[in-house]
Amino acid sequence: MTLLSSRSSNSESRDADHLARIAIIGRGFTGIMTAIALFKRVDRPFHLVMFDPRAKIDIGEGISQPASTVLTSRVRDLSVDPGLPDDFRRWLETNDTWRDRLISDPAGLEHAFVPGDIFSTYVYKRFSEALTLRPDVIVQFGSDAVTAIDRHLDGGYSVCLGGEQRTRFDAVFLATGYGMRDNTDVAPAGGVRSAVVIGGGIHAVDRALGLLADAKISHVTLISESGFLPQSHAPAAVGAVVTDQPMPRTLRGAFRFLREAASKADLEGSGWQGIMNGFRSRARDLWAGLTPEERARFKRHVKAIYDSHRNRLPPEHYQRLHHAIASGAIAVRKGKVNCIATNGVLFSAPTGLEVLPADLTIDCRFRPSGTDSPLVRSLIVAGLATRDELEIGIVVDECGRTKASALHGLFAMGPLGLGSLPDIDLVPQIVLQSHAAASLLNSRIGETAKARHVAKTFGDA
Repeated sequence: MTLLSSRSSNSESRDADHLARIAIIGRGFTGIMTAIALFKRVDRPFHLVMFDPRAKIDIGEGISQPASTVLTSRVRDLSVDPGLPDDFRRWLETNDTWRDRLISDPAGLEHAFVPGDIFSTYVYKRFSEALTLRPDVIVQFGSDAVTAIDRHLDGGYSVCLGGEQRTRFDAVFLATGYGMRDNTDVAPAGGVRSAVVIGGGIHAVDRALGLLADAKISHVTLISESGFLPQSHAPAAVGAVVTDQPMPRTLRGAFRFLREAASKADLEGSGWQGIMNGFRSRARDLWAGLTPEERARFKRHVKAIYDSHRNRLPPEHYQRLHHAIASGAIAVRKGKVNCIATNGVLFSAPTGLEVLPADLTIDCRFRPSGTDSPLVRSLIVAGLATRDELEIGIVVDECGRTKASALHGLFAMGPLGLGSLPDIDLVPQIVLQSHAAASLLNSRIGETAKARHVAKTFGDA
């Protein structure tokens, strides 16, 4: 999907100077979801500008790193409206194009995993519908690159576009997902027969399997720094299994508790996925109580295996992966890549430095959520944000407010808060956060409007 024009407005004749001005930086899933929530939750007119230097709207950006061809959340978990949890399923059931492709899933439609293009179509449809219902809102799409944000002398935030151009906004939502980056694939001009994929996460596995589907590529080397690969979802969705026993408050105790509960579930035949889902529902409280030393220990020793069980492959993809490994089509290597060249990579294996030749190299490693960008650095320098202790994002509260911001109008949404809010990179959590943030902003705008009205009344008197 592409934008048809650089400016879209539902209310051209309205005087925008008297409206609350809101900026969303990023038009991937997190940015579009934030806009949908604003349309639904802010009950008075406002002026919205959505910035992104890319013309294409990539709904998948921000819910995987970057968008994978198949989403790892089930249909039942993908509604963009928390009040209508079956909205996506019902949309699929009434859409002949998609229903015929998915209705044959043996576990039932709500348990199915869908390609990213289907979900993108649904999200953009809901975005268009929500916008149509708000003729009182002015919406603009800006192609300028936002390079810095600071406090504005007249209140609110000063957004720097490119060079010296600055624009004032009452509220700003950072929705850059994992950061706006160029394609890092390095491909030769000639034919491709072997490939190296760097990374051990969902996206790396997705790219490796996709390459093998191309008849020109016969072998893929998958390099995982930790050696772990994603585990599998259960055949059908399972809820959160929470025991009556209190959760230990230390990192070591909590994961001993998790291992014992998962082992018991396996023996009983119920599977570990429900236990992990229950653990994740309590992870934020556990994280808040850990010491800085324990959080650092989590990053060094636990995060990789935790993520491999948290972010799971659809069962079909998990089976394809391990069939490819067993047949030799995919070789999994443990090590850290030191250098990427046009003809291969140099990496540190447990046995020492090695050179892996390849016709194609694709880098799918997890990167901090754009925290090294000039934009985020400007926030930190201005005292508007702080990096989290894992150094993968910005410290935020449940609504996405940056905790260093005393103005409470600056939000870092979705994956940008992953270091302080576990699972905030998943669709259900992004949806809930977007609506909570929009409701909070609506209250703030209402209070500001009331204060202005009182000041004007007494001023006229």
